[in-house]
Amino acid sequence: MKSMLRHSSAWFLIGLIAVTIQIGLRPLLAVDETRYLSVAWEMWSRQDFLVPFLNAEPYSHKPPLLFWMIQGIWQLTGVEAWSARLVVPLLALLVIFQSKILARQLWPLRTIEVDVIVPWLLLGGWFWMVFMSMVQFDLLLTSMAMLAWSGLLRAPRHGFSGWLLVAAGIGLGVLAKGPVILLAVMPPAILAPLWLVKTESIRWTSWYLRLFLSLLAGAGLALAWAIPAGLAGGDAYREAIFWGQTSGRVVDSFAHASPWWSYLLWLPLLCLPWLLLPRLWLAFTALPAIFHERGSRFLLVVLISMIVAFSLVSGKQPKYLLPLLPVIMLLFARLLMENSYLDDAHIQSLGKVTIFSLLLISLFHIVAVPLQGAKHDLTPVSEKIALLQQQEVAVANLGKYHGEFHFLGRLIQPLSEIPYNAEAIRSWLLEHPKGMIVMYDRHSAMQVPDTVYRQPYRQGQLIILPVQWLMSDPDHLEALLTKA
Repeated sequence: MKSMLRHSSAWFLIGLIAVTIQIGLRPLLAVDETRYLSVAWEMWSRQDFLVPFLNAEPYSHKPPLLFWMIQGIWQLTGVEAWSARLVVPLLALLVIFQSKILARQLWPLRTIEVDVIVPWLLLGGWFWMVFMSMVQFDLLLTSMAMLAWSGLLRAPRHGFSGWLLVAAGIGLGVLAKGPVILLAVMPPAILAPLWLVKTESIRWTSWYLRLFLSLLAGAGLALAWAIPAGLAGGDAYREAIFWGQTSGRVVDSFAHASPWWSYLLWLPLLCLPWLLLPRLWLAFTALPAIFHERGSRFLLVVLISMIVAFSLVSGKQPKYLLPLLPVIMLLFARLLMENSYLDDAHIQSLGKVTIFSLLLISLFHIVAVPLQGAKHDLTPVSEKIALLQQQEVAVANLGKYHGEFHFLGRLIQPLSEIPYNAEAIRSWLLEHPKGMIVMYDRHSAMQVPDTVYRQPYRQGQLIILPVQWLMSDPDHLEALLTKA
């Protein structure tokens, strides 16, 4: 087991197995995964890689870097779900390699111990293992943050090359998930006097000037996309990408608003199963002993400043904390190596826990997907909608459409959105007497004939209602209006 731990192919193989099981068994989940792949699909089908689109409208909620990466892999494989879903797992493995590199920068004299342990700590985490297979933006942001952190650690001795990495991390981080990258990079850069050791002679005027220039360079990299995209996408899109989305999340979140203390509750859960190990709790007593090290102080500054900064942002979700996990696991690894809290006699426990995590996640998918997978798989209804569009039938979505069907059905035409009010519904029905309405019946309470398409979805069912059937009987229309 010890030799296995020290061989990079071992944890790489375990990560590959975990990803293969999850992607192979789990359908794409609405609304995030289906929406993001639908945006990538519309970019592909339009052959427009400047402005992301969703349902034929400019999509301003996320920058394009992840979508560009999906386009890149589709150039090699064609438009396939499995290849698009490989992008994030590859990023997760990249972050693990970046963590090993960061370990060497943080503790040059302890590289052999720490950079061997960190991959197992990251990969064995339940939260990490689940999110490394999901089409999300947070692991891409994590990779860009680690690129910038590596540059900050390099900057005192290597000058230009370090600040170049900082600029690249900021610019690509903005293209990954917006200005939130600044919450990860700027606090440790500004608070550098807290983590740089006294033996390193730093001219602080020069340090902050170079930081400012790196910030400008990173902003320039992001603006190289944002300015032409804003001009091409129109006034509303331009206002959204330059101000609306950021202010909406930071000041008064239009989604996922939570109390400021939420992350203090969520963070321990994200560190499972490692917080269940008694040896780790013993290792925490070594924290004062490692505080004199530059690397340990750097990680503590990053960790504390990011928790504070993220807590001040209105919008909160547990997945937003993913960039903190490599920081925490690097600290865990260093603590475990201090005073032999994880010596040769105990080091194999890490591998066992990681393998246990793999088995647990695999068992969950093997059991849960046959029981619940069909209730989350939107492929059948998406293909039905695609067939209707090919037959030139007008199709509308009752309520807000989040792009659930576009990628899975490879839709070319947009879906109309009908607000949940009686006047809008009646108006659309009168304008499209041969059309179809897609709706979610939450409790499967609506009675429809067997000829109407329906499928289980979450706690209810998805139905494609013909307008002719709705208009054929006042009771049918009344049932729909009641739902609205």
